[in-house]
Amino acid sequence: GVDRHSAGRGRPLARRARGSRVNSIVMPFGLRVPAVLLALGLLLTAPAAIDAIDAKCSACAAVAGRLQTALEAEKPRNHVDLRGRLDSKGVRYGKLIPYDVSEQRFHELMEGVCEGLGRYDLRTVKPTEGARAGMHVMRWENSGRVSKNPRAKTLRDELNDYCHRIVEKQEEDLQKALYAKELNSTNVAEKMCIQFSGECEDRDDLTSAQSPAMEEEKKPKKDKEAKSGGKKKKGAKKPAKGDDKKEL
Repeated sequence: GVDRHSAGRGRPLARRARGSRVNSIVMPFGLRVPAVLLALGLLLTAPAAIDAIDAKCSACAAVAGRLQTALEAEKPRNHVDLRGRLDSKGVRYGKLIPYDVSEQRFHELMEGVCEGLGRYDLRTVKPTEGARAGMHVMRWENSGRVSKNPRAKTLRDELNDYCHRIVEKQEEDLQKALYAKELNSTNVAEKMCIQFSGECEDRDDLTSAQSPAMEEEKKPKKDKEAKSGGKKKKGAKKPAKGDDKKEL
């Protein structure tokens, strides 16, 4: 027969086994979802982190390069006229805000920053300057064209999403720095990638992460023409003899 003492000792074990089930959470309509699965689902649906991109220092430098280009292209503007109302005598009243410290200027600078990243691609390169000079590193490069390769499109989408995230996160800091005249075309990358975000460790890290193509696209057209030696386009017709003589 079965030993009553051994059978008695088995019952608590059974009870403990039943009590060791995974904790679950009761959802609407009486559904039970394991807590582990629920936590995993929340983790997967959480917003992507700012640094969720390869070569984040270089990605930040690419974004900063676009803002730098926008700052360099600025032209002097008149004050923003907010005198949109008339008093009882028909005289306009309101404020005149300097364009340099206006919201209009900030929004005009920022609106096209992320749109200009369509020609960038992630490549393995060997920088000649900076902390990683001579080493093989991943860097965002301006290829000069929009590739139709599926991988290139995926990378462009990642860089575009990253751009919108970092611009949104730094919006207040960038605006304050711009109004205080602490942000200009010479220090955008340092402000965005070192001071405001820490995406780059220091200036040397930033130098290695910047694509030479970023500097190339900023050069004036005159410099490019000088490099070409002022060569004339093929097919250009020479003036016919006597065309430059004045008619009698």
